[in-house]
Amino acid sequence: MSSINSIGGGFRPHHKPPSFDQIDGNSDGALSLEEFKSAGPKGADSSKSEELFKKIDSDGDGSISKAESDAFKDKARKADDLLQSFLFSLQTNGAQTTEAAADSDADELSAFEAIDSDANGGISQDEFSTAFKDSRLNSNRLNALFSALDGDGDGSVTQDEVKAFQSAMEQAGSRQRRPPPPPEAFQNASQAYGSASQLSASNTTAKTYTQAA
Repeated sequence: MSSINSIGGGFRPHHKPPSFDQIDGNSDGALSLEEFKSAGPKGADSSKSEELFKKIDSDGDGSISKAESDAFKDKARKADDLLQSFLFSLQTNGAQTTEAAADSDADELSAFEAIDSDANGGISQDEFSTAFKDSRLNSNRLNALFSALDGDGDGSVTQDEVKAFQSAMEQAGSRQRRPPPPPEAFQNASQAYGSASQLSASNTTAKTYTQAA
């Protein structure tokens, strides 16, 4: 697996974000769009900053309260945790479990079950995107990973397809000689896997004010 884990394309390191109080320049207990943008990394895309601001501003009143900021960070942390759990399950025959999407009084779910929100035995593109939309992996890498997992291209990932992907990754990692270049879909998925797997080596608390970069 090391050959795949070493690939880091698409994952961007994040600087340590300032605290809510540090961003709240006028100490009114809420962040304006201008304050929010000022806290982003140098060269951050203004349109992406505005898009992220709207996502965090859940009541749409044009400012971000501490409660909204904390709620968004909690959602992002859970999405990152679920993503890590799912990636780990690709190495452990789906055995990894997660509490990220489980109710407090529910049994732990497998990562697959947590993503399969309608419990029909398959993960749709919408379910996959929804589960990880607040994670720190960009949509292009997520789409590449989904496409590679969806072996028959029917728009749904089954447990059998996950097992087939596990097998393909194991074979790729066990080759002793340099293999020929993999198909583009698998190569893109490997990059997505490697990008996301770096989350396990970093602090998984969401870097709220750097996701817009």
